[in-house]
Amino acid sequence: MINNKSIKFFFIIVCILQIFYIFHFRSGFKLEVLRNPFNINSGVEYALPQESIEAKNLVKKFNLVNFNLSENFKKNSYLYQRTIEFNYPIRIQDKSKYIFILKEEKNKASCKILENGNYLKLMKC
Repeated sequence: MINNKSIKFFFIIVCILQIFYIFHFRSGFKLEVLRNPFNINSGVEYALPQESIEAKNLVKKFNLVNFNLSENFKKNSYLYQRTIEFNYPIRIQDKSKYIFILKEEKNKASCKILENGNYLKLMKC
């Protein structure tokens, strides 16, 4: 006959294994986020698209005070929102000389490419 303590012990082990399974395989949880919670960019690569991260790096590299995004970039509402939020307090302005375009977009003839990144191009018009 199985006693009450062994049944409780078995269910505790099963619960612990389920929690591990959920965190490790199903939720996308990354332990690195907990290891470095106070670093300025902790977990950024897990939470944001690569285009937004690259835009932030180019904004810092060129010390931009404002920028604009191409029409195709703006059509993708997810990329648009994340890029605007991640680059705050640097703001988007329609009349900015600096424009980010997606890598697969065609260059504007009147603009000069400042940086050709992995996901974006920074152009000055």
